[in-house]
Amino acid sequence: MKSTEEWNSGNRTAPATRSHIVGERSTASVEIPSTGVHTISPQRDHLFPNMEKRTAFTLAIPLCVLFNVLFLRFSPIIIITSSENSHPIILCRHGNTDCTNEPTYQTTHINWNGSEFIDVQTGRPTAKKNALYCRLKKVSFSTMTRTLPPPSNGSVLNPYFPSESLENLVRYNSCAVVSSSHGLKLHNYGHDIDSHDAVLRFNCAPTQGFSAHVGSRTDIRLINTQIPEKTCTDEFWDERIKMFNNETVVIRNFDSIRVVRGKIDTRKDKYKSFFNYIRYRKMYPNSTTHFIQRSNFGLDLRNELKRFCETTKGCKPSKMSPSSGSLGVIMMLHLCDWVYTYEIVPSSVDKTRLAYYYSGNITKNHNAFHSIATERQYFRTLTVTPPDEVERTGVAVFRGLSQYNCT
Repeated sequence: MKSTEEWNSGNRTAPATRSHIVGERSTASVEIPSTGVHTISPQRDHLFPNMEKRTAFTLAIPLCVLFNVLFLRFSPIIIITSSENSHPIILCRHGNTDCTNEPTYQTTHINWNGSEFIDVQTGRPTAKKNALYCRLKKVSFSTMTRTLPPPSNGSVLNPYFPSESLENLVRYNSCAVVSSSHGLKLHNYGHDIDSHDAVLRFNCAPTQGFSAHVGSRTDIRLINTQIPEKTCTDEFWDERIKMFNNETVVIRNFDSIRVVRGKIDTRKDKYKSFFNYIRYRKMYPNSTTHFIQRSNFGLDLRNELKRFCETTKGCKPSKMSPSSGSLGVIMMLHLCDWVYTYEIVPSSVDKTRLAYYYSGNITKNHNAFHSIATERQYFRTLTVTPPDEVERTGVAVFRGLSQYNCT
C-alpha cells in the first residue's frame, strides 16, 4: 500500500486505510494534506503604501480576467461531500498533471425534506434530480447469511455461509467499478484504478496482460449465476487459478434464490449457482468469503429504474432484470463513500463493434435481457461528473449513499 507521501505527490488525496473482510469496519479518515493557505491582513494600505487605490483597482481588473480564464481552462473538478464527517475531495481532470488535490472548500451539509434536497448552509434547494438518491437509498443491499432457513432438501447452511452480511463487514472511502468494455483498451487507467481502496470487476474479466488499461488489483468480483455451470468453469474450480480464490466473490441473484414460506427456494436457479456455491465452500473452506446477493436487491432496483422512466419521461419502463454492471454500481454505492466507474457509462472513443477488452472476436449485439440504455441514462443523471467529461473519458463519479441524509 502506498505511503501518504506517495499519495500526496500524485493525483489523488490519500485514501482511508483499505478495509478487508475480517469482521471489522474501517474507521480511518482520509488524510488531507495541508493547503498551506495563509491569511492576509485586511490592512490593505500597508501592502502597497505608494500605490493609489485607483491605480490598484485598474491593475486588479486584468488580473481578475486572467485568473478567470486560467481557472476555467485548468481547474479541477470540485466535488463537495454532503456527509457531516466527510472531507471535500478534489478530482483532477484526466490529463491535468498540475492538479494538486488540496482541499479549498468547506463541506456542505445537504438534508432531504421529503421532496427535495436542502443545503442547510443556504436554505435553498439543490437540483431536484438529486431526489433520486434518496429513493435509491431505499433499494437496500444485503447478502445471505447463515441465519437463513435451510433449503427444502434440508442442507445445513451454517458452515458455508458468512455470519454477517457484506455491508456490515466493509466500508471503503474510494472505490473503482471497472467494466469489461472494449473501450477500456483505448485508455490507460490502470494506475488510477489501482489507487482506489477497493476495485470491483465482473465475471471472468482478467487483468493479466491488460494492467495498463484496467489495473492489476481485484478486491471484489461480481459474477452472474451462469458461473461456473456455463462459463468460467476452469477459473472457478481450479485452485491454481487465483481469480476466485483470492477475491471476495459476490453472486448476482435476481430472483433465482429466494426464501419462500421459510425455506430456500431454488426452483428458478437454472444454473444451480446455489449448490455450486455450497460445493465450492466445501472444496475450498479456506478461500476468501463468497456472498450471494439477496433477491430483493435486484427486484427493488428494477422497480426503481421503472419509476425513474415514468418520472423523467426520458426512457421506456421495462420489466427486464438489471444488468450485472448496474447491480455492481449500486452495491458499491452502499459500501463506498465515492464510486468511480470506468466505461460503465461509455465514452465516445470506441468506434468498433467489439464487446470486451480481453476478446478480439466477440462483438456487441442487442441485449434482450437488460435495459442497458435505461441504466446508462439513470447513471448519467446520478453522476456528479459533467456529461462532456463522461463522454470524453468514460469515467463517471458518484457520491456514496452514506453521504445523503434522507428522512
